[in-house]
Amino acid sequence: MPAAPSTVSQWTLRSRPTGQLALEHFKLERRALPAPDQGEAAVRVDYLAMDPAIRGFMNDSGTYAAPIEPGQPIRGMILGTVVASRAAELAVGDVVWGFGSWSDHIVAAAAQLHRVAKDRAAKGSAPDPDLLHRRGTIGLTAYYGLTEIAQVRRGDRVLVSGAAGAVGSLAGQIARQLGASRVVGIAGGPDKCRRAVDRYGYDHCIDYKAAADLPAALAGALPDGLDVYFDNVGGEALGAAVDLLRKDGRIALCGMISGYDGRNAQTPPNLWNLVAQTAAMRGFRVTDMLGDQAFLAKAKADLDRWIASGNLRGDLDIRDGLDRAPAAFLSLFSGGNSGRLLVHVSGENE
Repeated sequence: MPAAPSTVSQWTLRSRPTGQLALEHFKLERRALPAPDQGEAAVRVDYLAMDPAIRGFMNDSGTYAAPIEPGQPIRGMILGTVVASRAAELAVGDVVWGFGSWSDHIVAAAAQLHRVAKDRAAKGSAPDPDLLHRRGTIGLTAYYGLTEIAQVRRGDRVLVSGAAGAVGSLAGQIARQLGASRVVGIAGGPDKCRRAVDRYGYDHCIDYKAAADLPAALAGALPDGLDVYFDNVGGEALGAAVDLLRKDGRIALCGMISGYDGRNAQTPPNLWNLVAQTAAMRGFRVTDMLGDQAFLAKAKADLDRWIASGNLRGDLDIRDGLDRAPAAFLSLFSGGNSGRLLVHVSGENE
């Protein structure tokens, strides 16, 4: 396996966006790659995960992480292969995932990298990109949100926004495996709604772009109300879901893409209904559970079983080339992707 190079190609934040993100906010640079220090490893980056939360890191607040300052590398989840190590727990050739940067190689502390078990690591001669989808943080996010936060019970009526997206496509299927009696999705456009129903098993999907009255459309699809709402978008959909909550309903706040990229998500005006229905609404981050070995063992066992039985389908939208990373990322906010969006970092790291 080639050793770590002395320099890398790396995307940095050229300037902080104050509104809609554009290609002009990114800059591709050639920078020195330091040798690993004690407890660190050098990793060849095979795949970059294009996650909407990265947009929040670019704000001066950083949302829930330290903000990316102009001139700093763009951060995000990566899947890669160890090419040099000074960490006892990582060896050359190990497949790892964790937080890295939009680069062809990174050097990182072993503590921020998660080694993939040997029997799960290989797909041919390259890491399996599904390790960043169903078998990685996306699958874990959907699982955690539904099992621990929303605590889906048999017979529950479940609503999921972003139903054809990376997390939402898995959330609908997992809700079904947990015993939900009716699963309704919200997605943008007829193709995404069709995929939500035909491929991901939703009972019904509402195209929010075509719905003249989204709350009325949701009420029609869930005439008896809902027990669980898995929210990926915020805004109007969240407000409509609050209105439809049944007694002791639960809302899991996973993301609010309607408020990303310089847009303002609406705050639901009807939060009193949480009181009236003795309902609960809670935000969560799956990264808080990555050190919980009991949770990880249970989640991975369930996810693996559902994947093996064909009850948890996953679609990957893979773009080739580090140079395409910014354009790929921007497509998230225009609905230009179909499935979990990844960038295969090809070129010098092949």
